Amino acid sequence: MPGSRESMAGAWARCFRVNFLNKLIALYCVVLMVEPERTKTGVPGLDEILDGGIPRKNLVVISGDPGSGKTGLCLEFLYFGAIKFNEPGVYISLEESEEEIISFAELFGWDIRALIKKGMISIVTVELYDFDKLKNTVEDEISRLHARRLVIDPGVVFRLYFDRELDARKRILSLGRMLKRIGCTTIITNEISLDKVTSLFGLEEYVADGVLLLYHTKLEDRFIRSIGVLKMRGTKISEKLHPVSITKDGIKILANQELFEEVK
Repeated sequence: MPGSRESMAGAWARCFRVNFLNKLIALYCVVLMVEPERTKTGVPGLDEILDGGIPRKNLVVISGDPGSGKTGLCLEFLYFGAIKFNEPGVYISLEESEEEIISFAELFGWDIRALIKKGMISIVTVELYDFDKLKNTVEDEISRLHARRLVIDPGVVFRLYFDRELDARKRILSLGRMLKRIGCTTIITNEISLDKVTSLFGLEEYVADGVLLLYHTKLEDRFIRSIGVLKMRGTKISEKLHPVSITKDGIKILANQELFEEVK
């Protein structure tokens, strides 16, 4: 019957479309499973809990309470990027001077001054609370060094750039998009209190590809520094808390040890 033939043709057409769609979905899933190119941080233990490093061009926020190791980890990221992986890096400081940052690095035996002379690291202090100047400085320094790594520390100072939160949110989200467009692997720090996590106007939630949390945990009669990976797009992450050790040689993540094991 004509009606039956038309119904059968329609059914075959629908079946073809469904099968074709399923194949497209399967192909898309395979593409998503392709291992991303990674930026190895060089920080002992950190790459292990990030499945080999930060996916290249990702923007990562490191939030932590005072003294948790944020600045040290950021400097280590740039230092080892330069000496181990030949990747130039830019450090944008929103508080401390270049000399203060160099002196801090020297406590761990990192000769940042020599790397600055070689054009492998640039440290720029942005003191004026002008967001456009900050963005221009970032772009200019990355272009000048052909940088592959960028640190902005501390991101919490962004709050001083704006009178209204709505303006802050729009501009900071635009900064995040610009950083991803530039193509550097970027770390922005955020300071939090022990009992309160303060967002950088949506940067962590909507723009950042990854969020690391550094903080102190009280175990019996002492505080233990620890690190947790809240998210990292394109990466199989450790879902455990790991102890952090600050030694004379720098920051070390005890990747094979869980926080609540005996910490030596």
